[in-house]
Amino acid sequence: MRHLDNDTLAAFIAVYDHGSFTLAAEQLGKTQAAVSIMLSRLEKHLGQRLLERSRQGITLTPSGEKLIGYARQMQALEEEALTALGCFAAKSRIRIGMPDDYLGTIGAELIEKFSQRNPQLQVEIVSDFSCKLEKLVNDGHLEMAIFTRQPGEQNGEFLRKEPQLWCTAPDCFPEQQITLPLVLFPEGCRARPQVISALDKARLRWHIVCTSSHLAGVQTAIRIGKALTVLPASVIPDDWRILGQNEQLPALQSLDLALLVPEDAHVGTRRLAQFIRELVSAAEALPMQTAL
Repeated sequence: MRHLDNDTLAAFIAVYDHGSFTLAAEQLGKTQAAVSIMLSRLEKHLGQRLLERSRQGITLTPSGEKLIGYARQMQALEEEALTALGCFAAKSRIRIGMPDDYLGTIGAELIEKFSQRNPQLQVEIVSDFSCKLEKLVNDGHLEMAIFTRQPGEQNGEFLRKEPQLWCTAPDCFPEQQITLPLVLFPEGCRARPQVISALDKARLRWHIVCTSSHLAGVQTAIRIGKALTVLPASVIPDDWRILGQNEQLPALQSLDLALLVPEDAHVGTRRLAQFIRELVSAAEALPMQTAL
């Protein structure tokens, strides 16, 4: 008897929806090779080709067009069955970690929208540095985490690139000082080493006037001390000045924002993970601030 595995169907759906094995692999938290093997086994199992690859992208074969609708129904039915069996009630609290930077954006959306749509699930947000959040997930103290990856790392599921921009408060011009006054997050922040290295390579003089573990503290120190800092583009206040080459400040490398979800994640955690993917995809359609 032939059976259909839901994880394999999820890979099939992801490849079709993203039009890419690479992007599907990033969403599923798997390697591209693993996703390719899953699709090949599915096609061999069914004895029919499901996808066609060409220069124009990935398209469904007639068999794939028949299966895609059933695959989506089976995913929805699985979640409905787990809900009916009380699986959500058995694990109603989802602890998600994220850096302090994203509490006002992603965190606010989780509280306002996800919690309203899923009142049976209690979302608890834990704020800390990315290096600590990864360990908390791996040790089982968090169900999932949003974090920034070190350059070159591939752990977790890629969400988007986060440009790191120099910025300061309105009517502040700290870049005109001979020694740049900086407000930074403390050691453990993955952007901090890049900031200091870039300044040193550019042979710019700098000193730290304040260190804060919280975004609100950084913003307050900038306003009071008339200093500058580096923040992800998505969290910079709309009225702040974005600085760049015109101010002779060095360009900074973007960091990857990623999602870490264990393979054996509970159905409620998987639902939250999908909400985050959709939230990030929607945000990418909006214009992002860039350096002048």
